[in-house]
Order: sequence, then structure tokens, then C-alpha cells
Amino acid sequence: MEEKTLKPESLKTAAPITELQKLKLIFDVVKWLIGSVALVIVTMTIDYGFRDRAAGLNEAKQYDHYVTELIVLNKEVGPRRLLAQYFSYVLPSPTLRKCWQDYYWVVNSEYRAMVKQDSVLGLKLKSYLTMKSVTPQDQFEFEALAKQKKYTEKELYGEFRLPTAKN
Repeated sequence: MEEKTLKPESLKTAAPITELQKLKLIFDVVKWLIGSVALVIVTMTIDYGFRDRAAGLNEAKQYDHYVTELIVLNKEVGPRRLLAQYFSYVLPSPTLRKCWQDYYWVVNSEYRAMVKQDSVLGLKLKSYLTMKSVTPQDQFEFEALAKQKKYTEKELYGEFRLPTAKN
């Protein structure tokens, strides 16, 4: 058998083929990365979104009757604020937790306005209690303020009762 020896001229012509092969190899690796890794990442992202949504729906079913009775049907701001605060911390789904945090800030602003109103009513009532002489008009205004104060206290510190469990 005869061995072929490479001449310097043939080495020069072989070099471009090697560069072409390197480029082809790099191109194949990039194709593999896009085809394999990118598809896996996209698939995992979509799967995570579906699982998160399914978990959210399951959570919503679990506390649906609590939310309906304690949030939707309840007009008192204090208990709604407490419930929103609770759900904004304990829900496992970050998406739902963020929604509850947003709702908490809405209810918290209502709560703060009600606290301010309650404080103003308390100061007015206190001024009526320190009066030396009270006219019938002052007595009427005092009773109206006391009624408003009772309403704001009910809004702020209303009883927090859990609804009855569904069968």
C-alpha cells in the first residue's frame, strides 16, 4: 500500500475546508441550542403558566364562599382589610398574591380615611362632653355625632365572623 503524502499546496487547499467545517459545526451547535434548549425553556414556561393558573383556580374554589361573604357582601372596611391583608401574604400563587396586595392597598386607603373620620368625630364628641351648658340644639348635634361615631366604629372594628361551611 502506498501512503499519500500531503504536499504544501494541498495543505493550503485543505485549510478552507477546515474553516468551513468549523462554521458548519458552530451552525449545528447553534441550531441544536435553539431547537433543544429554547424549546424546552418555552415549554417549561408555558407549563408553569398553566400550572399556576390551575393552582389559582383551585385556590379560588377553596375560598370562594369566604371571599363572597366576607368581601363582596360585607360593606365594613375593617374586616375586608384584614382578609385582604391575610390573603396577600398566605396565597402560594405569586399572581394571586399580587392581586390581593393591590386590593389591600385600595381597602387600606378606605380604612385610613375611616380612621381619620373616626378621630375627628371623637374629638368633636369630646368637645361636647366638656361643655358647661348644653342647649337642645347641642344635644341634638351630640346625638347625631354619637350615631356617626358608632357607625364608623362598626365599619372599622366590626365583628369578623367566618361564614358557615358549604356541605
